[in-house]
Amino acid sequence: MKLTKPKLKQIIKESLEDEYKEKLLTIFKAGNHEQAIELSKQVGMEDFLIGANLHRVDMSGADLDGVNLKGANLEGANLEGADLSGADLSGANLQAAYMSGAVLSGAVLSGADLYDANLEDANLTRANLEDADLYYADLEDAELTGADLSGADLTRANLEGANLEDSNLSGANLKNIKYDKSTIWPEGFTP
Repeated sequence: MKLTKPKLKQIIKESLEDEYKEKLLTIFKAGNHEQAIELSKQVGMEDFLIGANLHRVDMSGADLDGVNLKGANLEGANLEGADLSGADLSGANLQAAYMSGAVLSGAVLSGADLYDANLEDANLTRANLEDADLYYADLEDAELTGADLSGADLTRANLEGANLEDSNLSGANLKNIKYDKSTIWPEGFTP
C-alpha cells in the first residue's frame, strides 16, 4: 500500500497530537493545572482532558472554570475548593471524589457517577445533574438553587441543610434520603 502525501501528513499530525496530549496530561497531573490548560489553548488542544484518567489526582483549589472533562475518570480525586464553574463533567466518573466547597455553578454533570462523592458545602447553583447517580452522595449544606436534578438517583444522599430552591426534582429517586428542618425544598415540594 502506497502512502499518499495527505495520508502521511494525517498520520504525522495524529502522532503529534497523541504526544502533545500525553505531555499536557503529565503537566496537569503534576499539579500545574493552569499551565497545562494555557498550553493546551496555545496548541489548539483545549479538549485534552476529555476521557482523561485522573483517578485520585489532587486538584484541590484548582481553577478549572469551563474545562471539558466529559467522560473523565475522576474517581477518588481531590477537588476540594476547586472552581469548576461551567465545566462539562457529563458522563464523568466522580465516585468517592472529594469536592467539599467546590464551585460547580452552571456545570454540566448529566449522567455523571457521583456515588459516595463528598459535595458538602459545594455550590451547584444552576448545575445540570440530569440522570446523575448521587447514591450515598454527601450534599450537606450544598447550594443547589435552580439545579436540574431530573431523573437523578439521590438514594441515601445526605441533603441536610441543602438549598434546593427552584431546583427540578422531577423523576428523581429520593428513596431513604437524609434531610432536616434546615433543608430548603422547591416551592410546593414535599419529600
